[in-house]
Amino acid sequence: REVNMLRQLLSAAAGAGATVALADAFPDAIPSLGLSKPKDIKLTYFDIAGAGEKVRLALMLGKIPFEDDRVNFQRWGELKPKTPFGQLPVMEVDGETYAQSGAMLQYAGKLAGLVPKDPKACLRVDEAIGLDEDLRGKIRPSVYLSMDASVSPRAKKAKIAEMRKTLAEKDIPYYLSHFEKMLENKEYLTGSKPTVADAQFVVTARYLSGGILDGVPTTCLDAFPNVLAFKKRMETHPDLAAYFERTTKKN
Repeated sequence: REVNMLRQLLSAAAGAGATVALADAFPDAIPSLGLSKPKDIKLTYFDIAGAGEKVRLALMLGKIPFEDDRVNFQRWGELKPKTPFGQLPVMEVDGETYAQSGAMLQYAGKLAGLVPKDPKACLRVDEAIGLDEDLRGKIRPSVYLSMDASVSPRAKKAKIAEMRKTLAEKDIPYYLSHFEKMLENKEYLTGSKPTVADAQFVVTARYLSGGILDGVPTTCLDAFPNVLAFKKRMETHPDLAAYFERTTKKN
């Protein structure tokens, strides 16, 4: 009945604006309006959070069935030449293979109703994702250095300690202060419902406070109550709570 009503409204509506408004109002009905709905999704990534976690979370938030294929590093050596760009994650959709986690997140979000159809609302979502990417960009150099075999262990340790000190004292508080403001009077980054931005940022928040980065205290979120509340809200979300409890115990 809902789909028929939507079709009638869309037929009667004048212009794309009405379609956008109705699409946002009834996101669950969108596949029935002619957009492709996949039969099989397989997400392949390492058995860590990393770049694949945001995609997993988006699919789970939308109750989209998928195969969560987790590979060890031995299998990765065999799989790497078969991937589009020599990277993970990769996603198979009805037998076709795709790469780039950002593209996968957007695809999962569109299926799950986590990407607004209204361009202006989507701009806010992309703004939050961009801020998270900027924060991650500050973290990556020290992580890459830790894997650089050309640097002596002693020099590497000293340099990483220096970089992490800057992260902990300057960069992380700077970016978290912006997220703190973004979350004022809101449950999620852009409003009352989660979007792909929330699926991405919660992974970063858990990473920062998870004791994974030497030199970054697990209390780094404590000065930002809105961020802490957001993290807890995502971790206890009905579609995510069991997954987070299972994977946290595992790690």
